Amino acid sequence: MTTGPTLGTGLFVGTGQALAAGGPASLIFSYVFISALVYCVTTGIAEVSTHSLGRNGALISHTYHYTSNHLGFSISYLRWISLAVMVPFEVTTAMVHLQLWTPGSDIALRMGVVMGIIFGFNMLPDKVFRKSQSFFTGLKFVVTTSLMSMAGYIAIRDDPNRPVKGFHYWSQPGPFNEFLARGDFGRFLGLVYCLLCSTITVVFIPELTVQRAEQHDGEQGNSIFRFTRNSNLVMFVLYIMTALSATIMAPYTDQSLTNNGTGAGLSPYTVGTRDSGLRLLSMVAAGMILLSSVASGRSFLHLSSRMLANMAEAGHAPAMFMVRNRWNVPYISVAITAMFTWLTFLCMATSSSAVHNYLMFFITTSGYLSWICSCITYIRFRRAVDRAEIIPVHRSFAQPFGVWFALVASILLTGLNLSQIVIAPRHQFNPQHSIPAHIAVGLFTSMYLSHRLITGIRKKTSQMESSADDDVETLAERSQGQAVELQKQKQKREGEGSAVVARHGESS
Repeated sequence: MTTGPTLGTGLFVGTGQALAAGGPASLIFSYVFISALVYCVTTGIAEVSTHSLGRNGALISHTYHYTSNHLGFSISYLRWISLAVMVPFEVTTAMVHLQLWTPGSDIALRMGVVMGIIFGFNMLPDKVFRKSQSFFTGLKFVVTTSLMSMAGYIAIRDDPNRPVKGFHYWSQPGPFNEFLARGDFGRFLGLVYCLLCSTITVVFIPELTVQRAEQHDGEQGNSIFRFTRNSNLVMFVLYIMTALSATIMAPYTDQSLTNNGTGAGLSPYTVGTRDSGLRLLSMVAAGMILLSSVASGRSFLHLSSRMLANMAEAGHAPAMFMVRNRWNVPYISVAITAMFTWLTFLCMATSSSAVHNYLMFFITTSGYLSWICSCITYIRFRRAVDRAEIIPVHRSFAQPFGVWFALVASILLTGLNLSQIVIAPRHQFNPQHSIPAHIAVGLFTSMYLSHRLITGIRKKTSQMESSADDDVETLAERSQGQAVELQKQKQKREGEGSAVVARHGESS
């Protein structure tokens, strides 16, 4: 449920585009860099969760508690939307992998079938889904290790018809690709774009890892820090080894990795098994990658729909989203979240390779914004702890410097996604890929400002109503006082009249 849902997304298909942009050395550096970045963000979130334990602290409540309601509202809904968009992203990835790149009835039919399977799994009883989730997560780990074994076999086998062996592609065509420009600057641009394409493999892993740890922290012998460290170690080893095996399967000059520069293309594993001449092995690799993508889609629909239900239970979303049936399925949240799946039908207007990139850059930009908010939350948490003179029991050796590194890196990555629009289109690059990044930033900003504006209006209205009530009460008290004063004056005049009558009687 943590690293499991992302297996099959960037590791298999997205890795090919990253490899084509930067070359094998850039791909390895990118995974090392993002693994360090994820570790810094994860341990920061884990430290906050350890001292402010809650069932959904990492995804929802911590930002509300340590920053502001405005920031908590905007980032919580952006996380839900982004996790929901991961579902059509996975469906589109499956279509790209099947080489269904051209709009048509074939791709529409297959997308409908995959969407129906994903939605059907999420309507199963909650206990049944969780049992199947464990099975599919284990299956995807088997798929990943099997593909790495295939890569090793193809690299070392003796085939006179294919003299390419081992790390031949590191020397021919070379370790770095010149992207958009010549020389060192082109190799630097290739490294940057490779990094932007690689982060899809780890986006939202810090939040999901800590959330998983929060749910299991009550178990004996378990702790959030131990769980997150182990998960990060597994992720680091698995992703680095997968990226390394991808570099020996295909050269970065193979045009099928990017569908001739359109966007995402074939996986390096598909290219490698295809070029090996082993047809059965190629079919097995294609089937495993397709199964992994579909399984990831069902996982992300479950995660996003449960997040919406949890937001409703915490009072941050309409109450109808927490309604569950007798099988403990929040069916309204599942139905509303599944509506984002229809974004896959953008493939009927343009190539699925381009749609894959549009969705990818929206998701990665949203992930960077989520990491930025998590870092701000940690910084505010540390200030609160220091003011209270509390010594945290659990603290990573990387903190607090790791969070500051992650904050700066996430801001730079967001800026790089946004700045793609100013680069002239050329050679496997489309500046329109920055449009989804602008949509993500604009959506986050609009939600923040709207919540701030509406909250301010409500507060001002409440103050005006309170002031009006005070004025009414003051007027009523004043009127009552005037009535009492008039009554006293009347009684005084009546008393004076009685005294005059009495004196007149005595004189008579």
